[in-house]
Amino acid sequence: MNVDKNIFFQELTLKICSSLEIEKALFKSFNYIRQYIPADGLTFDIAEPDGSNLSIARVTQDGAEIQDVHIPLSPESLEEERRFKEGRENNLIEDVMIFNAPDINAISKDFARILKLEEASNIVLTLDLEDSPLAGIAMYTFAENVYTKEHAKLLSIVKEPFSIAMSNALKHRKVQKLSENIKKENQRLYVELMEISGDKIIGAESGLKEVMTLAGHVADVESPVMILGETGTGKDVIANAIHKLSGRKEGPVVKVNCGAIPENLIDSELFGHEKGAFTGAVSQKRGRFERADSGTLFLDEVGELSLVAQVRLLRAIQFKEIERLGGTRTIAVDTRIIAATHRDLEELINSGKFREDLYFRLNVFPIQIPPLRERKEDIPALALYFIEKKAKDLKLYPSQKLAPRAMAQLMDYHWPGNVRELSNIIERALILNRKTPLNFDHLNYASVKTKVVKSLKYEEYEEIIPFDDMISQYILKVLKITGGRIEGPEGAAKLLNLNPNTLRSKMKKLKILFDKTKTDDFCVGLDL
Repeated sequence: MNVDKNIFFQELTLKICSSLEIEKALFKSFNYIRQYIPADGLTFDIAEPDGSNLSIARVTQDGAEIQDVHIPLSPESLEEERRFKEGRENNLIEDVMIFNAPDINAISKDFARILKLEEASNIVLTLDLEDSPLAGIAMYTFAENVYTKEHAKLLSIVKEPFSIAMSNALKHRKVQKLSENIKKENQRLYVELMEISGDKIIGAESGLKEVMTLAGHVADVESPVMILGETGTGKDVIANAIHKLSGRKEGPVVKVNCGAIPENLIDSELFGHEKGAFTGAVSQKRGRFERADSGTLFLDEVGELSLVAQVRLLRAIQFKEIERLGGTRTIAVDTRIIAATHRDLEELINSGKFREDLYFRLNVFPIQIPPLRERKEDIPALALYFIEKKAKDLKLYPSQKLAPRAMAQLMDYHWPGNVRELSNIIERALILNRKTPLNFDHLNYASVKTKVVKSLKYEEYEEIIPFDDMISQYILKVLKITGGRIEGPEGAAKLLNLNPNTLRSKMKKLKILFDKTKTDDFCVGLDL
């Protein structure tokens, strides 16, 4: 075989590096190689960590395709592969191996069986890839005793360009897959948020008018937002509205329910991890911060975060960079933070369960969502919206109408569960009243009880005082007993089983003032 090896190397290298798409580069290379080395086909294969092999691409004269076929190996093949790996580590295996039919190796037989090929002569060029201990370009022909040492020497000179090109092509392929996954995730999240909030926020012109005004003010800036409100008030709906009004509306919205993720997993969920960072970390994982890059990260129930996670979250917000668990490099992130909670964060700070510095970082622009009982003017529109939506979800056509007194029943109820409770109650009514107008008789008890209390004469309840006044009087009583002392084994905090800082916070809130110096019995004054 008379071949100019320099020209062969140059021409084949150009073919190998002609495209980052694996199948295109291999097809051009195959058509050039077979001018000098007999071949009916070519495959690009990688050994997998689970003991199988992955046949990534297959090339014939008719074309090339990505096939991604897993090749489970027989015990004989696994032993053979083990010897190959050991041989490569000890430099005992040649760069090119020849297996001429009919005496082919066990691995070639497994490949032929799974790929539905005849057993054929093989010549395999081993590659040096970063993430795989064993990979190769295998050329095959259905003729017997074809491949020679001259073929092996010729193919060995292009090991380096093949290794570099296939490594780069695999990285490009991972990036493409990641990009596709991100697009799919963004679409899924957008659909999910639309299902939750709809295209229109009900109450935006009435009960939520002030909230929406604040959302409009803060949407165009990058400041963190803290959304406060009782459970079920629709904090996620307002977060989505802020995102849609902002310049990041084309970016992703990634939601994290901080109270639903186990404490030992929250760091991995928020910041991601590297392969091998802990038991079970079999691959690299991008955290929610990275997935929300150029978009919005919604931290729901942020008050449930552990103190350790709070420290890392504070750093991520302050420096706009993170480190994956097990990683050694920092990753810059461009993420807008919207947090939400129904907890009293100031009380959590006083009890040592929430970092004050994180609170000040997140609470730049607080928005308080009023409970449903304080915006009852929105109930009719909300009720009609949920009737249509739930009827559609439950496939109940046409949707039922309201009974004559149904709306009054809804308006009289105090709604401790807010909008979420209203949604659930309407769904229950739709299920129970499939052929009759909707009524909410089970809510009558609350409204009847309220009317009875209102009808009683005040004199019958002279002993009832406002709740805050009652608490104030009780704290005053305890302070008199302790001589005004708050801390220590004989202090008021100890008797009340409270943290001293919590007691001071309650006293400040209730405007309780005391002065030991003015009276002999340390009488405590109350400023109301």
